[in-house]
Amino acid sequence: MATHPDRGLLAFLRVDAPRNDRGALSPAVAILAVMIFTLAGLVIDGGRQLGAKSRAIGYAQEAARAGVGTIDFNSAEAKIDITKAGDAVSEFCAQVTANDPAVTSCGTSEVDDEHLKVSVQIANQTSFLGMIGIQTLIANGEGEAHAEQGIKKADETPQIPPIVVQTSGDGPGVTVQPTAQPPTIDLPCPIWTIGSPTPTWDPPIPVPFPASCTPSVTPNPTETGPSGSPTSPSPTPPTSSGGG
Repeated sequence: MATHPDRGLLAFLRVDAPRNDRGALSPAVAILAVMIFTLAGLVIDGGRQLGAKSRAIGYAQEAARAGVGTIDFNSAEAKIDITKAGDAVSEFCAQVTANDPAVTSCGTSEVDDEHLKVSVQIANQTSFLGMIGIQTLIANGEGEAHAEQGIKKADETPQIPPIVVQTSGDGPGVTVQPTAQPPTIDLPCPIWTIGSPTPTWDPPIPVPFPASCTPSVTPNPTETGPSGSPTSPSPTPPTSSGGG
């Protein structure tokens, strides 16, 4: 005699049985949960990635500054000592790696006697994106520095006309002259004769006489001797003596 299963059990196992949705999961809920976690990963892990990018750029820029500060003093212009620059960058990167374990690489990528470039890489571990297979985000940063000096050649001197400010003595305020005025020195004028050479300072100083100094002494007339040829005395007639 065949046995039949319990009718209640059959009713429970039927899909179309009333109230038979216990333990069921709607596909929309599963998809929505994945979307929520993905959005959280983009917000949280994305923000951490931006911070790692900024950190990598900062490390690279500071390392480039440390390297470009090694100037070659044997050169007439501002040139980078390439050997010392590489050592300075390596020392700085060693400190960065010791303080920040997320830094995976740090070093010089380009260097010559005028500029230096440093590259830094940071491996950022994800929190939520790991649920979809993204375990690590890589952030790269570069920093570049140049050796510059104010004036490299003599003709690069800035041509800025000087401005002399003179304070008015009869009231408040100042007068600004648009052109440079040479300084005036109150020097006494020497006395010399008209027509004679201009005298010099004793001891000599590199300051010319003021323009107002002119010869002021009139020369005396030159004393000359008698002119003309000498004349012989004119003969005088003999005088007669009285006698007989």
